[in-house]
Amino acid sequence: MTSRAHDDSFHDPRTVAQRRLEAMVGRGELSLSEFSDRAAKIWAATCPAELDVALSGLPAEPGSPDGLQPPARTASAQPPATRPGSAITVDESQKKTSVFDTLKREGRWLLPDDYRLTSWMGEIYLDAREAVVDRPRTHVQLDLWGANAKILLPPGVSVSITGNRTWSELKIDEGKYEIHGGPHLDFEINGFMAGVKIKILAAGEKIPKAWKWF
Repeated sequence: MTSRAHDDSFHDPRTVAQRRLEAMVGRGELSLSEFSDRAAKIWAATCPAELDVALSGLPAEPGSPDGLQPPARTASAQPPATRPGSAITVDESQKKTSVFDTLKREGRWLLPDDYRLTSWMGEIYLDAREAVVDRPRTHVQLDLWGANAKILLPPGVSVSITGNRTWSELKIDEGKYEIHGGPHLDFEINGFMAGVKIKILAAGEKIPKAWKWF
């Protein structure tokens, strides 16, 4: 038998709005930071007008009477680096291994499932605040051999960390925020003599110099 409390929660307009955002994330229609920002507004809403503001600008839901179903948008990786009028473009979005250098992912980019990056004596810089995922759970694997990794994530995204690390250091600064469902990231971080820093930071918020959090 379903409890009355569960029924009330199921029909709570904020819960319904949250599920709409989660469905959009699953279709790759919202970046993690967009989800984070709108979800925070949803749960801070105290009246229908504030809830409408949190959902403003979103496409009509599939099958809704107030609009046609929007065409599916395919999230893509960041466009290649280029300059106007140049015949040369540089696209390193598919590079997955670094040796004595830096692997960097930032801006609006597609974070696929089972995403794996490896660094030997280098660094991985992973800014997933504007990343786009197309599923509720995403697995990310980092292999660090004498290497360092810095990871930025938006508030409101739940994370689990597993992996095998020897003579390595893991620092996490998650701040204070509430999670109401939403996307989940499974980080498998393996390493030897590695250093890993993970920080929760809203998109657009200034990154602390040298990542000195505590």
